[in-house]
Amino acid sequence: MKGEDNMCSFGGGPKAPPPPPPPDPRIEEQAKEKRRRERLQLQRETAALKQEQYEQRVAATYGTRGRRSLLSGSRGGRGFALEPSLMSKKTLGA
Repeated sequence: MKGEDNMCSFGGGPKAPPPPPPPDPRIEEQAKEKRRRERLQLQRETAALKQEQYEQRVAATYGTRGRRSLLSGSRGGRGFALEPSLMSKKTLGA
């Protein structure tokens, strides 16, 4: 039985691989800088997207047509009911 491998031996098993060498500091710094640039780019894109969505919501809510005059009632508004005594050239209804 000499020379045969005994499957039931308790002494040896597969050896663990050696730990990996520490990473190169230059590569670490480059990776950190790359992640920072990507994060900043993502923040800019997110901010631009949020601004665009905000503008779309405002346009959908208020419309993109001209402003409505509350005094004259043009463009579908009812306007304010002002006393005739308040309306003059000097005060302009204020």
